[in-house]
Amino acid sequence: MLIGEPPPTQGDVHFVLFGIPVRIHPFFWLVGVLLVAGELFQAPDLREALLVFLPWMMALFVAILVHELGHAWAMRAYGFSPSIVLYGLGGLTSYNPGLAYTARGTGTWAQVLISVAGPAAGFLLAALVAGVAKAAGYEVIVVLVARVLPLVVIPQTIGSEAFTLFLNDVLFISTFWGLINLMPVYPLDGGQIARQLLMHINPRDGIRQSLVLSTATGIGLAVFALVALPRPLLPILFFGYLAYMSYVMLQAYSSGGWWR
Repeated sequence: MLIGEPPPTQGDVHFVLFGIPVRIHPFFWLVGVLLVAGELFQAPDLREALLVFLPWMMALFVAILVHELGHAWAMRAYGFSPSIVLYGLGGLTSYNPGLAYTARGTGTWAQVLISVAGPAAGFLLAALVAGVAKAAGYEVIVVLVARVLPLVVIPQTIGSEAFTLFLNDVLFISTFWGLINLMPVYPLDGGQIARQLLMHINPRDGIRQSLVLSTATGIGLAVFALVALPRPLLPILFFGYLAYMSYVMLQAYSSGGWWR
């Protein structure tokens, strides 16, 4: 979930996976630590802190990378040459715009499928983890967060406590983040999908409509988090910020200063 690719740093990690260049920005790791900082501070000793930290960071890396690989494989299927950057709360999968004319993925439905492919890859990963656990005889349950969002959980220990925490963290990130990502808030995947569809229906006013939808949905989700979640601060800041950014872009677009 990025609007633009962050500049390279000396702390970047580079590798190639399935022929796709991947770059991990240091801020990806920092945000991962911040997301579990409360639990780390509450841990009674170093062992318990590491038991929270290590499975979480590995699961975050795996789940977000699989999400971005979903986008990348869809891009490649349409003829693009993708690259991945992991940064902040997620990542960015992009291609060289100069090569777009040689690809087949510039139409509305191709762009929608590329956006859907990320969450879909995460859901498939969660289904694979849950399916293998179930086939091995372990219990798999679904818990509703705030009576709305389904969360898949393996309540029994598989192998070790650390490995079980890793699996549950993968399930949490893949399902929860996948569902959040489908909300029609820009620049989430759902916001990208909404923009493509609205521009297809109304080429003249689709961008403005998508920004109105993004602003309203972001505000609504921030309010929902305040009312329904036990720890609402991060979701409020997250969706509040995205709603504000959409509002700023809407004002700029309406005044003729953006994308005109």
